[in-house]
Amino acid sequence: MNAKRIVALSLGFLMNSALLYADATYVTVELKSSEKYSFKLNEKPVITFENGDLVVNGDALTSYAISGVKNFHFNESDETGTEVLDENTIGICRVDENTIMVQRAAQSAVVSLISAKGVVLSSQTSDVAGNAIVSLPSAKGVYILNVGNKSFKVIRK
Repeated sequence: MNAKRIVALSLGFLMNSALLYADATYVTVELKSSEKYSFKLNEKPVITFENGDLVVNGDALTSYAISGVKNFHFNESDETGTEVLDENTIGICRVDENTIMVQRAAQSAVVSLISAKGVVLSSQTSDVAGNAIVSLPSAKGVYILNVGNKSFKVIRK
């Protein structure tokens, strides 16, 4: 049996055994370099092995290809030791393909989206809860999201 079949059979066994863990909310991936990553699962993901990479497909828009995987397993908690964000940490999440939301910014913070050329594409202030909705341009590229005195790089693919 060649190595690819052994890996495929092993992954099949692991995926089937994962069904036993219906309450699993994280998948933890250990790399050959000993680094660990835990992904919170909103739904049951589809996990495949393609071109030497472990591919974790979440929802229709979320997919992670991970190289150098040594091991992975499902569990009920985050094993990476990552701390839970407190209410003062700015959050940025995608609402849909064309919109992102800034969360937990200061009340009335200026939220601006700026092109790589320095052109301000949009600017608004956050609401009482510190939230702001930002529409992304349709053009692929790198943009800067300024939230008060903090900046974040946004890549549109």
